[in-house]
Amino acid sequence: MSFLKSLWSSIRDLFGFRKNTSYVRKHLNDANIKSSIYMSFIVLVIETWMILRRFYLVKYIPNNWNLYDDKFELIFKYTGQYILFFLCAATVFIFSISYIKKLFNKGMFITEIIVGSLCVLWFFLLFFEIGYKNITPGNFYFVSTILIYSIMPILGILIISHAFYQKKNLKNHNILANAIIVCFSLICLLFGMSVGYLDYTKAYMITCFLTMILFVACLLIWKPYISILMLCGIFVVFYLMLRNFDGKAPFDQLNGNEVNYITFFISLTMVTISIYQQRIAEAIKDAKLEHDAIYDNTLDIHNLKYFVDTISKHLKKDSNFLNDKIVLFTNISNFRIINAQKGFDAGNKFIEEFASNILETFSDEIVARQADDHFVVLASLSDFETKINILKELVDKSANGLFVHLKVGGYKFNKISSIHRAIDKARYACGKIKRDYDKTFLEYDKAMDDFVNKRQYIVNNLDLAIENNWIQAYYQPVVWTESGELCGAEALARWIDPVYGFLSPADFIPLLEETRLIHKLDKCIIEYVCKKMREAIDNNRVIVPVSLNFSRLDFELMDVCDVLEEYVNKYNINKDYLHIEITESALSENFELLSKSIDRIKKSGYTVWLDDFGSGYSSLNVLKDYEFNVIKIDMKFLSNFEENSKSKDIIETIIELSNKLGMKTLTEGVETLKQAEYLKQIGCGRLQGYLFGKPFKLEDFEKKIENKEFIVSKEIL
Repeated sequence: MSFLKSLWSSIRDLFGFRKNTSYVRKHLNDANIKSSIYMSFIVLVIETWMILRRFYLVKYIPNNWNLYDDKFELIFKYTGQYILFFLCAATVFIFSISYIKKLFNKGMFITEIIVGSLCVLWFFLLFFEIGYKNITPGNFYFVSTILIYSIMPILGILIISHAFYQKKNLKNHNILANAIIVCFSLICLLFGMSVGYLDYTKAYMITCFLTMILFVACLLIWKPYISILMLCGIFVVFYLMLRNFDGKAPFDQLNGNEVNYITFFISLTMVTISIYQQRIAEAIKDAKLEHDAIYDNTLDIHNLKYFVDTISKHLKKDSNFLNDKIVLFTNISNFRIINAQKGFDAGNKFIEEFASNILETFSDEIVARQADDHFVVLASLSDFETKINILKELVDKSANGLFVHLKVGGYKFNKISSIHRAIDKARYACGKIKRDYDKTFLEYDKAMDDFVNKRQYIVNNLDLAIENNWIQAYYQPVVWTESGELCGAEALARWIDPVYGFLSPADFIPLLEETRLIHKLDKCIIEYVCKKMREAIDNNRVIVPVSLNFSRLDFELMDVCDVLEEYVNKYNINKDYLHIEITESALSENFELLSKSIDRIKKSGYTVWLDDFGSGYSSLNVLKDYEFNVIKIDMKFLSNFEENSKSKDIIETIIELSNKLGMKTLTEGVETLKQAEYLKQIGCGRLQGYLFGKPFKLEDFEKKIENKEFIVSKEIL
């Protein structure tokens, strides 16, 4: 029984009895129309040559021209069918190009109307001029000719209908397209039969018949059982036509010609089946590729490409499509806990359930998965918040008590928004509430937009800012604790922008670290300091040592020692006047790289400081693993200085420890005289803070030195 079922299934597949999907049907239809382009073009070329040849024979062979009083009838008699077939091919060629290229414009509309009308008019001219006069019983040639004539106006009417349908709907109509191709095929077959019949009666080869059969059977492919029935009908009718000629059979019993005729029919049948199966395989493969192109790899939900393409198609039809829409971006906060506590299978199941829930909740909207637990929705403004609350309840239910939360960011379109930018902005809004467990939805607003635009501006204009000196070093004084004399300054980057004005370091330093561009900024400050120091030396102005800040990323993105050497040599600066500050947090990662780099810097003759000591959690390890000339105590220890006695004890301990390790100390963030006096008593060597001065422009800093507001110490280290 299973064998019979398998056999029947194979037969159904072989002969095309199985129903095809809409995609496969469209693929086969499109393939036939593409074939029609080549087929109709070949016919156009052949018929053009035949028309020109016939005009030559009619005009320049006197016997033909002089025998007819009605020259119009003569031209029709010799060229009418060729012009008819030319018009037929031209009509199908124009239609096929319009269909495949989707040329739904006014010019193509008018063109299809004209060629369709010519088909109808030419039919009436031919039929009433010579067609009806030659219809006689049993005259297969003229019967086939009249059949061609009668199909011609149908083809013209179909083309005109297609033109109006395109104009109204701006898309192709598959039924009309199939009808046009069927008419074209019938005309080709009937033309081949009529010309083949004439050739046979004159003892010529039936080449035209065979050519048209090959054209229609091999280029225009329908289901095999349809092709077989069509070929059987054509071959039988043509065989009967040949038998009818003078009452004689075309083949004497089973001779070689008859065998060849039957063999050709069988071979052509097999070819049509083979081509059909090949096209089916291509269609199935293309369908899978198309599915994979617009669907997520793991879930039965559309992907981001589909999301963007679908919205773009709607916008082409209606420019106001997005006016009442909002883009939503989802994220499951703390999703990792599911994988950690229940395993990856549970995590995958949760995502599958979430995808199903979001599709069900936003069933009337465009939904897609971006990646992981991130989905995007184009939702209606009227009820999206209600749907978000429903989705939140479904997520909480799926979580089964685990601490996960739905976060949704939204962005309303404006006239200049691109789809990708809208998604990015919705994602940014979603990220802003990722750790806010009491909030589910946040809409992207103007404040966020200004912030994002500023960030983008900073990244895009960093090189320009360096080139145009918008970035400069400001100098904050460092003084000896005992004497109060100026012993140095810390160079701090400041960005004075022509668009945003004064940019706070908090605006650009974390961002440049995030985008791994911080080394460009720090190289700029190194060169600025060295260049200005060289100018001060050349102009006999007093100079003070300057400390330069370096982060962990600087050591990853450039060779800090080589960069220092480059600018020191370029501007001929004494290395004693450059102090290198390395933040404690930089030393918590990549020990080998940092250790080697710091060692090289010290061996090259530079003084190295440990910045922000106490701000991290590995301070004692840092002191154990690295050697520094100066420890810079973090300003946080001085907060609540008078109320919190622990601050004093910690600072005293650090200073004692530094002295034992042979390192000098500097405390930053000193704002009051009490703090300064206390640090002096416990032996802190240097002080820095607003009590002694904020960061100054170089000109203002030098002016204060010149005016003796700062007394420069003769002691450098």
